[in-house]
Amino acid sequence: MAAAATPRERFDVLAKGVSRLGLDIVNYGFFDDVAAERAATDVQFMTTMSDAWMTYYHGDGLAEADAHVRHVRNGRISPYLWGSSDIEGLAGGERRVAEEAKDIGLRTGLFVPMASPLDPFSPVAGLALAGAMDDRDFRAMLAEHGVALLHLAYVFHNASIRNVWMDQAGGRPLSERERTCLRHLADGLRQDAIADKLGIARVTVEMHLRAARQKLGARTLTEAVAKSILFGQLSRSRLEGA
Repeated sequence: MAAAATPRERFDVLAKGVSRLGLDIVNYGFFDDVAAERAATDVQFMTTMSDAWMTYYHGDGLAEADAHVRHVRNGRISPYLWGSSDIEGLAGGERRVAEEAKDIGLRTGLFVPMASPLDPFSPVAGLALAGAMDDRDFRAMLAEHGVALLHLAYVFHNASIRNVWMDQAGGRPLSERERTCLRHLADGLRQDAIADKLGIARVTVEMHLRAARQKLGARTLTEAVAKSILFGQLSRSRLEGA
């Protein structure tokens, strides 16, 4: 996954890898607006499930009756297993959604809520690793590979969520010089000082900062710095070490 350039490429690598363990259904669901209340937002997906199923899922608003979505919306961050026997404990719409998903191969799985990098106690996404194995075979597979699967899930999410947020906001990656100018600005340097430090004209610094602000969809330079951190274009460690 480390060599993947985009979240989608990273997801495809993850899905291909876990399919060797019989987990041929992978769903990464994330809320469509990081700034909105979880209960008021739609869920978007990267998934190995068919386009027909996802059209049905979104068209009929099945997220509102999805037990996994409810788990995340309720702020729960603990992973859990589910199998055929767990469906019997559901009621109403949640049982209907689970049974319909089971009919197309989503019989057993591991669901891992994913926290926001801004708040480790606030889930913003969830990753389901699932398949058609029976409960006994699934638990036997997890006994051997469960820790590695959890590690892969967290690595995938932490490497992807900031890029996902940037894509949702219509942002674009910054150039190295744009990042450098923003990093110095975040460190408290004025534009004249940034120009002196980089050996370029002040107007060139202004040009780079303006371009960064436009790419990030920010109205001010302060907002541009905040969004550059949120979207993973600048990291706190880089700021501290600059």
